[in-house]
Formats: sequence, structure tokens, C-alpha cells
Amino acid sequence: MRVLIFGAHPDDMEIGMGGTIAKHVDAGHDVIMVCATVPTRHEERMLEAQEGARILGARLEVLDLPPDDIGHNRRTIREFDRLFVSFDPHLVYTHWDQDSHQDHNAVSRAVITAGRRNRCSILMYEQTIPGGVVPGGFKAQSFVDISEQMDRKRESILVHRTQIELNGGDWWLEGVRGRAMYRGYQMNVRYAEAFEVVKEIEAHFGNQHRELASHQNGRTAGEGQPAANAIPER
Repeated sequence: MRVLIFGAHPDDMEIGMGGTIAKHVDAGHDVIMVCATVPTRHEERMLEAQEGARILGARLEVLDLPPDDIGHNRRTIREFDRLFVSFDPHLVYTHWDQDSHQDHNAVSRAVITAGRRNRCSILMYEQTIPGGVVPGGFKAQSFVDISEQMDRKRESILVHRTQIELNGGDWWLEGVRGRAMYRGYQMNVRYAEAFEVVKEIEAHFGNQHRELASHQNGRTAGEGQPAANAIPER
């Protein structure tokens, strides 16, 4: 299975769903973490993002878009479209579309637009901690047991040293762990992560892409060559 995960900034994906990323990797899936922008302390945060992805076992793609260009706009969607075409994912994760941070919200909306050809499932992870209070409520509809991956999730967050004190140090980490415990309690396990479902495409049958639908991801039927800028599969 090919899994594509979007986050606006370094550390967003580790906080929101680091355990699930590690679990996909443990299952032998091909996983790419996509970071849209690095808004501050670029060199340090790039290294932190690389180390976080290494700990979880995923590949990392940093789009490095200018922060002011991130939005539900043509430039952002064009970059996301490129990844949808070249990687052809079965499953995509993104931010919650009502997250209080404008970049998180914009990335989520752009991902949903890039998935408009309906060739993959799309799930949204919970609002990044810390986050503001918003009018809507997250709908926890899909749960993943991350009890065996929780230590790696925590380790992948700890490498983002530029953010730890900024976000409250141990208090911040306890908030992340506490939410995982709460979601785990809901499904009778130690730790879990929850997701809101945008759509599930053949989820129960592995979402095996059909040749007749190959034109839907930007290629013509029968065309077997990947795009020139394709990300190679493992």
C-alpha cells in the first residue's frame, strides 16, 4: 500500500499521527511524509524533519513553499497534484479541515481538492497540539491502536528541539500523550490515534487501482511510464 501524509510544517505529522505512520511502516507500506513549508529557523527545522521521518521509518518530501503562498490556491494544489499523480497513493492523510491554524486549514483543503479524482481514501488527523478553540468539533470516526508505536511517536516529536520549549516542554508532550491515552481508552487499548473520514475508496479490499481508471490520475489509459518527476516506489 502507498500512503501519502501531508503536514503544513515540520513536527505537525509526528504530533498528529506519528504512531500511525510508524504502524504503516511496520506493515511494510510505502510511506511518504510531505511537509509543505518550513516557516522559521529553516536549516535547523529541516534537520529535525529529516530525523523525525527517519525515526518513524518514512520517506520525507519537503516542498519548501514560501509560507505566504500556502493556501487553497492554484500553486499549492498544483504541487499536491504532482504528488498525487507521481505516487498514486491508496491512502492519504491530512490536517483536520477546521484546524485553528491557517496553514493547517489551507493544506487540508488543498489536499481534498487534489484528491478530487477519487482514486484514494482521505482521512484527517486531529488538530495539532497546541491549537486554538474552534466552533466545530472533530468527528473521531476511525481509530488506530498505536500502543506498540507510542514510544517512537514520542521520540519523533522530541527531535523537534526548536519547538519543545516554544510549545511548553514536558507539558506539551504530556498533552500529546494524554490525547493518545484518551483515544486508546475509547477503543480499549493503551494508546490510539483518531481520524475523521473524508472518503474511503475500496478501503476493505485494499484499494487496488484498476487499469480502466488509470486516466483518472493524470495518465492516459494504457500508459505505463511514470511522470518525469515521479517519486520512485520501493
